[in-house]
Amino acid sequence: MSIEKVNQTKEAMNKRQSFELRKMHEEYESELKTNKEKTDKEIAKVKKDFDVEIQKEKSEAETKLNKVRNTYGRRIEEENKRYDKVLLDLKQAQADRIAETQSSNESQIQNMDMKQKEYLEKARQKFELEKSKLEES
Repeated sequence: MSIEKVNQTKEAMNKRQSFELRKMHEEYESELKTNKEKTDKEIAKVKKDFDVEIQKEKSEAETKLNKVRNTYGRRIEEENKRYDKVLLDLKQAQADRIAETQSSNESQIQNMDMKQKEYLEKARQKFELEKSKLEES
């Protein structure tokens, strides 16, 4: 009987240990499942927050980009207007210089023409004087 009792005691202990192990296993499984669900919920929440933050950053970046584009667009437009004005001023200045040079050239031509006419007139008078001297002699 004592062996039978020992065997029964061992069997009872084994059953109790098996029961406790199953119970612990179920508790751990349950805890693991709960933790996994919590973790999945937290991950989903963090992912959603991250996606919202990314959208916000994209929106802000797009707004800044549009602002920069508009600013530089206006600046380019202003520079193009300024360039056109400077170009017109340069063209006008060049036209004025050409007109002034042309006027100066015409004046010089007139002076040279007058001097040549005077020279020719003096040469004619000298010729006439010499001719008259030759005729008198």
